[in-house]
Amino acid sequence: MTMAPVIIAIHGLRNKPPRYLLANWWKKSIAEGFKIINLPVPRFRLEMAYWSHYMHPRTQDPSESDQDSPRYLWEPYIEGEMFGPRDPRAFRKQISNSVHQQLLELVAGKSGFMNIDAVSNMILRRMFVELDTYYHKKLRDEHGRMVPARELIREELARLLRAYRAHTIMVLAHSMGCIVAYDVMLHVVPDIPVHTLVTMGCPLGFPVILRKITQELNLGATDPGTKLPTPPGLMRRWLNFSDLDDVTCLNYNLRNHYAENSHGVRPFDQIVYNNYEHDGVANPHKSYGYLRCAELTQAFNTFLCIENATLWQRVKWIFSRPKM
Repeated sequence: MTMAPVIIAIHGLRNKPPRYLLANWWKKSIAEGFKIINLPVPRFRLEMAYWSHYMHPRTQDPSESDQDSPRYLWEPYIEGEMFGPRDPRAFRKQISNSVHQQLLELVAGKSGFMNIDAVSNMILRRMFVELDTYYHKKLRDEHGRMVPARELIREELARLLRAYRAHTIMVLAHSMGCIVAYDVMLHVVPDIPVHTLVTMGCPLGFPVILRKITQELNLGATDPGTKLPTPPGLMRRWLNFSDLDDVTCLNYNLRNHYAENSHGVRPFDQIVYNNYEHDGVANPHKSYGYLRCAELTQAFNTFLCIENATLWQRVKWIFSRPKM
């Protein structure tokens, strides 16, 4: 018998606040999305696969006031104000879906970062530093042993998937967490069924990531049209959400790169508006802004309140009308 639905989340790059606080802020962001469109907030379980402490042992602290401290929390959860839409930056509009080599030069070549604003520059630099650690370096585990970073990080998510395998699972991944989620579902626990995969601010379309996945699968020099596999345990849907101003998903059309699995599941790509802003600085990559998007709220509502709901939850949903 399948048990109650659960959302298993995995965060992205950079230092984070403690696990309990990050999970709480993700839950608040999801709840905010329901309130924005005037739907009742369902009760739901969210478990956080937390790996920031391996790369950043001194976690962020909301009480830290020294901006030079690595523990200073630059971007806390705050409720959104404007809910779009807004025009993407002009340079982003000019980028087509088939410019892999240009993108690679843009973010990793000799002239990289020259035409990207300061926030995007910072995000990309940190992403490539942490990706290098993930793929090639070792980190210290809780017992003081040096372990390959990707084994250590992947196990955080794999452990939760094993623990909740009897439940109906949504995997909710942000940023570099999308790479970890894909790897875990493909290589570590491919037999555990996952109802829905939600990726947001996802770099799985980056040429360097596509190449790394190809190498791990021992595909060698494949035809450019060859698509990579969708994890075999993904049963119902893969929803991929991207803000056009989010530099980590410049090549956001994952559907062009990942094939259907045996259940007929492959990515469904959707453009959204991430409205996160703090102290006058917008960050269209921030998880909190994604989590309260109306499109993500619809995905959460479908998973929690329609497809996997109790009879009482279904009745509440029928009589709850969203704002028009």
